[in-house]
Amino acid sequence: MSFSPNARFGLPALALGILVISFSPLLVQVSEVGPSTTAVYRALFAMPALTAWMLLESRKGDAPRRKLTTRDWALLALTGLFFTGDLVAWHSAIRLSGVANATFLAHLSTPIIAIGAWLMFSERLTWGFVAGLLLAMAGTALIMGASIIEPGGSLLGDGLGLLTAFFYGGYLLMIKHLREHLPSGLIMAASTAFSFVGLLIVALIMDESLIPVTLLGWGTLVAIGLIIHAGGQGLITVAFRHLSASFASVALLGTPVLAAFFGWLILDETLTLLQGLGCAAVLAGIALSQRLGAAKGRA
Repeated sequence: MSFSPNARFGLPALALGILVISFSPLLVQVSEVGPSTTAVYRALFAMPALTAWMLLESRKGDAPRRKLTTRDWALLALTGLFFTGDLVAWHSAIRLSGVANATFLAHLSTPIIAIGAWLMFSERLTWGFVAGLLLAMAGTALIMGASIIEPGGSLLGDGLGLLTAFFYGGYLLMIKHLREHLPSGLIMAASTAFSFVGLLIVALIMDESLIPVTLLGWGTLVAIGLIIHAGGQGLITVAFRHLSASFASVALLGTPVLAAFFGWLILDETLTLLQGLGCAAVLAGIALSQRLGAAKGRA
């Protein structure tokens, strides 16, 4: 696989990050404020931790290798814009289509990332990786089919889930590109700050309730910001420095499987037979792509 010498650190960081962000759709589902406003608080409550992370990196000497250019700031802003679109579409899809469907559809970003990594980073995709990807995507198709067949499905929610995939794929490709020369803390802090501005504008336009009504509601938003975003997404950003984008994107398909399981366990969102088969196919695809090689060096 196309891993850096520090892949032994990147793999556990990616695994822990996937586990943490798997709880995100559950918290969004139970949030007392609207989906866009939930995203606003996610960025707001993550900022102090991300700023501290950035400053700590600077003190330890892990500063950018060169002075930030206008292009760097533009790319950071674009990363924040992608994440704004990702959160707005995904949070709305969770409310309309449920945890499992929204999260599986969002991770159709996998082929987008794989193709983007091939174009941007010259990552060669082996036949083993392609086979694993196709199997994982077949599992995702089963989840989509269940949404169409079963009563109560939401076409709007599914459409927003698909839109999320494009935004999330663009976001992760930008993270991979920026991690070539910028430290993780700086990327996370700057892109989140840009995201906050965009998310706040969307929330105000949609005229959602901006204030949760209970302490539990506030606690949910703090958890989304500190644990999910600063912690889970931060770990994934670190991992992208040491792992190929194509492999990491397939591994991220474990997120909807875990989210679907937690949704069933905690929120009593029952999985249908088709959804269960889809989860199994996704897990098998991840294992296949990892075993046979997500990427085989650079062109």
